[in-house]
Amino acid sequence: MTDLRDALTFNERQVFESVLGGRTTSRAAIAEATGLTPPTVSRLVSGLIEARLIEEAADRSGRPGQPRRVLSVRRGQAYSIGVNFIHGRFDLAIVDLCGEVVAVDSVELEQITAEAVAELSADRAAAALGAHRIPAKRVVGAGFSLPGGFAQDGSVLMAHEFFPDLHGRALAPIFSEALGLPCSMDTDGACATLGEFLYGAAVGYDTFFLVHLGHGVGGGAVIDRSLFRGAHGNASKPGVLFPYGAPRPSGQDLVETLHAAGHQITDIADLSDVGDGAAPLIEAWLDRAAAQLAELGRVVTAFLDPEVIFVGGRLPERFNRAIAERLSATTLEGPSRGLLNAPFLPSGLGEHSGVLGAASLPIFRSFFSGSKTSAGNSYSNGRRRPSGESNSAG
Repeated sequence: MTDLRDALTFNERQVFESVLGGRTTSRAAIAEATGLTPPTVSRLVSGLIEARLIEEAADRSGRPGQPRRVLSVRRGQAYSIGVNFIHGRFDLAIVDLCGEVVAVDSVELEQITAEAVAELSADRAAAALGAHRIPAKRVVGAGFSLPGGFAQDGSVLMAHEFFPDLHGRALAPIFSEALGLPCSMDTDGACATLGEFLYGAAVGYDTFFLVHLGHGVGGGAVIDRSLFRGAHGNASKPGVLFPYGAPRPSGQDLVETLHAAGHQITDIADLSDVGDGAAPLIEAWLDRAAAQLAELGRVVTAFLDPEVIFVGGRLPERFNRAIAERLSATTLEGPSRGLLNAPFLPSGLGEHSGVLGAASLPIFRSFFSGSKTSAGNSYSNGRRRPSGESNSAG
């Protein structure tokens, strides 16, 4: 098998994207979706089968006549590493190309520094890969979900205030040198959006927005099946609508609300174990957060006209679901006369949303045609890849 870090051509990416996005599909369906000729599709499919990235089998669903041949992504052939951290905790996962989380490692990390994250990522990744007997040539890269935004050159992180050591630094080369792998990084909102697009509730949608509730209020937008990053990687930051110093629909705001009321909670991770005594306060916070996000929904609908708006992020899954349910049960004023707001739905990624989103970065950039316009902060072999440069040879 060839080294999976080798780039696919643009047409190969289109075919692979069709198979992954549809989970199973046929050669005829790919030709119709991509506009490629049937002979071209057959040639490309044969190449991807030979590379062991996809497989073809008969669909024996009980229909009479000759069984239809369907394509699916081959399990256990390609992997990505995802790294995600919040204040006090570090998470790493090994993710299969199909989106299956093969291994998860979570540790407490008192002080988040670039060097500590790099060293821990290298050590934990090596241990997980060794334990699951995954050879290095099957790992397409590592993705890092980071809190904050980027300076104008797109490589220097402007970190959240909780992570002062990461602020003002170009992190991708540090991480890549430690792991010996191509490393990509993006904002936690962008990573969560990609994860939702590849493996979550957004599978099948072409244009959507995701609200990411964590330390702040982040987000991401997929437009015509491409992640929209903006000029410097800082697009889709809805937190600007909710100033600091005032109530915000963020996970950190909920933590501070509960802590001020006397509950023993200091971080978003503690929300999973909060006691029943906090229920009335949580319900009131959810009501207020939903009302604030309703206005955000009007703005997002007016600017992007998405098919749907997802609610996700670092809050426990039940919180995201409760907010989406509140928004769905309310009649909201549209952005203009006669126009309806995009509906709200909860994220489908669950407890592994952070690491799965981070691991989606290398997968998206290595295998998806849309990555040609959304290749964010990537570093490999001592060279940063400019944002407009494709991994594809054409």
